Amino acid sequence: MGDAADASDVRLSKRVAAQLGCSRSEAERLIVAGRVRVDGALVDVPETRVRPAQTVGVDTGTALPPAQQVTLLWHKPAGVPIPEGLHLPVPEALAWFSPERQSGAGRSVPTPQREHLHRLHPLLPLAAGESGLMVFTQSLGVTRKLGEVSGDLEHEWLVDLPDAALSADAAWRDAVLRSLAQPVSFNGRSLTPARASWQSERRLRLAIKGCLPGQLAFVLQRAGIEAGVRRRQRLGRVALSGLDEGRWRYLLPTERF
Repeated sequence: MGDAADASDVRLSKRVAAQLGCSRSEAERLIVAGRVRVDGALVDVPETRVRPAQTVGVDTGTALPPAQQVTLLWHKPAGVPIPEGLHLPVPEALAWFSPERQSGAGRSVPTPQREHLHRLHPLLPLAAGESGLMVFTQSLGVTRKLGEVSGDLEHEWLVDLPDAALSADAAWRDAVLRSLAQPVSFNGRSLTPARASWQSERRLRLAIKGCLPGQLAFVLQRAGIEAGVRRRQRLGRVALSGLDEGRWRYLLPTERF
C-alpha cells in the first residue's frame, strides 16, 4: 500500500504546472517566489514531493516580475565538495548564499531574492580540497561564454607549500619553475605550460590557461611538489578581490571574464 502511494507522488513543480497549464519553469518560479501552499503551508522548494490527496493552492493574483538571471561569485572553502549535477541543490544554495554571507552590497548590486538561488549552474568547479573563486550562474549566456573560452581562460592559483619546503635551496626552486614551464600532456591532451613564480619561500603563483580538473595537482606532482593549500585567485579578468573565505557576491554588469 505504501509503495503504491509513493509511486503516485509527484514533484510540486510538475503538479503546479499541470494545475495551471503553464511550463515547468514558470511553475518553479511561482514556488520559489513563495506563491504556493500545500495543505495550507507555504512550500518554496520545487522538488518537494506531494501526494494526490494533498491540496495545492497557488496565488496567481499578481504577475511575477520578469526573471532576473544572476551570476554569483563565491570564495569556496577547502574541504567543501561541490555536489554533482547540472544545478546546485537548494539546501547548499541556501547555506552558501545566505544574505548574511553576502559581500559587496551597493546601489549597482541586486537585492538578494530567493529566486536568485534557483537553478544555479556551477561553472569550472573546484575539487573538494581546493579553495578559491567559483562561479554559479542562472544565465545561459554566461554558461555558453565560459564554455566557449574555457580553453583560453586563465586560472590563477596560489599554492602554499608544506613546512618542508622552507628548507629547500635556490637550485630546487629554480628546478620547480623549469618543470612548470615545460609543455604539458595531460589526459591525452597537449596543454599550454603554466606561468609560474615564487611569491615567497612557501608560496607559489601559477597562471594556467584552460586548467582542467586534476591538472594543477598533476603539474605540481611532476615538479616534485607536495602542495598544501591550493587557492584559485582569478578566472580570466574576474578575481576574488578581497572576497573572504565562505562569502559571496554578485557578478557586476561591468565585469567580464
